[in-house]
Parts: sequence; C-alpha cells; structure tokens
Amino acid sequence: MELKPLPFIIGRSDDNAERKKKTTAELLKLTKEEVERLKKKANECDIPKGSRCYSRFEAISAHIWKSASKARKLEENQQSVVRFNVEIRNRIIPNLPRNYYGNALIQTSTRGFIGEITSKPLSYVAQKIREANELITNEYIRSQIDVIRGFENLDDARKLFLVGGRDVTFSGNPNLHITSWMTLPSYKADFGWGKPMHFGIGYVSPNDRGLILLSPDEDGSAIVCMHFQVELMQLFKKFFYEDIYELFTSARL
Repeated sequence: MELKPLPFIIGRSDDNAERKKKTTAELLKLTKEEVERLKKKANECDIPKGSRCYSRFEAISAHIWKSASKARKLEENQQSVVRFNVEIRNRIIPNLPRNYYGNALIQTSTRGFIGEITSKPLSYVAQKIREANELITNEYIRSQIDVIRGFENLDDARKLFLVGGRDVTFSGNPNLHITSWMTLPSYKADFGWGKPMHFGIGYVSPNDRGLILLSPDEDGSAIVCMHFQVELMQLFKKFFYEDIYELFTSARL
C-alpha cells in the first residue's frame, strides 16, 4: 500500500496547489508526564487480545495525526495517509549482522478518513499505526525490494521515497510523514564541544512531517519537530496542546 499513489484533496486532480504552499518548522515539547498521559489515553480502550500496550511512538504519532487532521478542516470523507519508516535489521531473514552500519529501513503506511481520525479514540488511531508497522515481515520486505529491482533507472525508484523535488512523491496535505528518532543515542555524541543541544534535520521539509525526538534533558520528555503548512501551523499547535490539556483535566475529575 505504501507504494500506491497518495490521495488528493477531494475535488482536485493533482497536488500542485498544495506543493506551492510554504511550510514552517517548530519544536513542540512534551513533558514526561504528557508523554505518559498520551500513552495511558491510547491504552484506555480494549487492546486486541494478546497484543502489547501501545508504545510512546504509537501514542504520539496518533496524536500528531489527529491534530493535523483537525487543523486541516477537510471533509469527513477525505482520505489521509500517514507514512513512516520501520527498522528491518531484525525483521529480514537472515537478520543483518550486528555490526552493519547504515540505514536499514522500509517504508510503510496507513490510511483513514478524516472523520474517523478526528472523532474516534486515540487508541483507534494508534491501532492503525500499529497495523502498518506489523505489515513489515520478511516476505513484505523482499516483495518491496523486488518492486525496486523492477525499475530500469534507480532514480525513478528513489522518487517513491524521497521528498523535496518537484518530481518526487508529495506527502503533504492531506497526507503526513512521521519519523521517530527516539531510539537514536544522538545526545551521546561528543566531538570535543560537549553534549549536543539539539539533534534534528537541518532544513524545513516541503512536506507536512512530524519528527519525534527525545529531549536532550534526558528526563523522559520528548520533542516533536513539526513541519507543517505555514497557514495551518497555529491551528495544529492549538489542537496539539488543547487535546493534551483535556487529558489532564479529565484525569483530575
């Protein structure tokens, strides 16, 4: 599904208008308590039998998707796709060696209607994120490799995954790309100047994109580096923090 064309805004035949809109980036802090509250909210509803509790990534990603869907104010029957990468070192058979150096990622995706993403519980959206993650099996990985091998020109295959150029896949409105760097020991690096103050991408993505990082304070808090359309960023932040505030308010009642 992740290699299929992404949906356009209803009533449009292309994404040219959305590509022309500028994006901006902001760092949105989630305290340790807020992260735990999101996880708790995601796990309040019944989890499929035999499944583990929803993770920080699943809870935060679901919250980002809900907030973006509210901010965009699209029709309820509008489809939205979320794409993200999955680590495959231990999923491909045989496993990659422990000393393998470099990226080992496969892209996956999930989709839903704006009406369901905005109205249903956080657990429902987290489950959609999980289902996309669980698609990544050895067979799935090798089938995607076969698709890439089918291109005569590898540059054409790269356009399915890269962002930025005019001729590559656009994952902005009504879609979204989410990346997690929470497991990277990025703040352990020291090149002689001391501990890094910030770790992240060095440009503003032309796509709507959420990058989830651990805080350099190493206190359990997280930072969402959100790249979103300039005209919608303030609305996104409003829903992002209002919904968290409601979690704390309801917990005190």
